[in-house]
Amino acid sequence: MDKDVMIYINGMQYAEFGGEEEPVEVIAPGKYYFRNGSHYLLFDDIGDFSNEWSRSTIKFRKAYLEVRRRGDINTQLVFEENKKTKSLYGTPFGQMNIGIATTLIDFKEQEDKIELTANYALEINDTFISDCSISLTAKPRKSDFSLTS
Repeated sequence: MDKDVMIYINGMQYAEFGGEEEPVEVIAPGKYYFRNGSHYLLFDDIGDFSNEWSRSTIKFRKAYLEVRRRGDINTQLVFEENKKTKSLYGTPFGQMNIGIATTLIDFKEQEDKIELTANYALEINDTFISDCSISLTAKPRKSDFSLTS
């Protein structure tokens, strides 16, 4: 896969007790690397709490996903299939304890595309918030601008 990629992230938070589903979508140009048996995606996006840029790094391999974010949110979230992990989630308003109980991490690698899916339960400060899913696709940047049919 090329080093220069477009990264598509779609997430869904399924609210408990009849609440609304909350979709999340990010599309960003980024960089792809494969080192020491792990895939890496690096990209910048606008922060959740400010108009400042944040740097995100996604590292993954079989049954493992790690998301690091630096900017208005500072965190390192770890998803391990069939395990519960805890992390700190720093915001401009203070820190929260995040619990992630991951039930599935699946990724498929092709010559010109990587797809990853993760399903997990989310806790904040030891309180269940929702079941969530996230899907990620990375493709060479040039393939998004092809005008051929």
